[in-house]
Amino acid sequence: MFFLVHYARVVHAVRRFLSRTGTLSALDQRARNSRWWLWFRSVFSVLDFHDFVTLETPWWTLAAGRKVTDFLLRRPQARALEWGSGASTVWLGGLCASVTSIESDRHWAHMVQGSVPPHVDIVCPNVPKKGGHEAVSSKRWGFRSLDFSDYVGAAQELAGSFDIIVIDGRAREACFEVALDLLAPDGIIIFDNTNRRRYRRALARHADRICVERSIGLTPIVLWPTETSIVSLRNPSGHAATASGDASVVTSER
Repeated sequence: MFFLVHYARVVHAVRRFLSRTGTLSALDQRARNSRWWLWFRSVFSVLDFHDFVTLETPWWTLAAGRKVTDFLLRRPQARALEWGSGASTVWLGGLCASVTSIESDRHWAHMVQGSVPPHVDIVCPNVPKKGGHEAVSSKRWGFRSLDFSDYVGAAQELAGSFDIIVIDGRAREACFEVALDLLAPDGIIIFDNTNRRRYRRALARHADRICVERSIGLTPIVLWPTETSIVSLRNPSGHAATASGDASVVTSER
């Protein structure tokens, strides 16, 4: 984290210089028309939520963001659920009729809430230290002593199903188990960072129930390729929901 903070300070100093010279405005214009330029411009937004949201893109692979945009443009009344708020919350608020985002960090949630429209609701369940009862854990360093039971379970208190569910916060494997039962039949789940083995295992446990389309490639801010998976339920006939009919489709963009 020490390195990241100092790296961000250098990047932000470069961004201020680019802004003074008018170069940043030119980059913003290019970013509206080019996936590569959007990624390059996003690098200057590291650790700066307010700058990043001006780019109007979620923090998933750029290819996954385009696919989800197309999905939501066909569903103007879409209902969204999200674990882990951020730039994607603001972005979803511009495309969905309603958004509920479940966040574990109250300070972060307060900041995000100031950037979203009224139909976006950010919920902050209690995340206590682990007690004597069975806890829902996060494997991320710094969070392993906490119990995310209420955080995961908060979604089960919401009525109805969701057209899109985003899993991009803590305890993602447990969130995925809940998400499968809350997803509308023709909906999609966005499961970010599925290059991690524990998330791959979570997907594999439901291989007979889901179709997974993996997008590997350019991701805003990040200097290396990452992976975002788009998950859909198999249709009643047992065939995968994608046009190819395969159980898993890998889309790779380098």
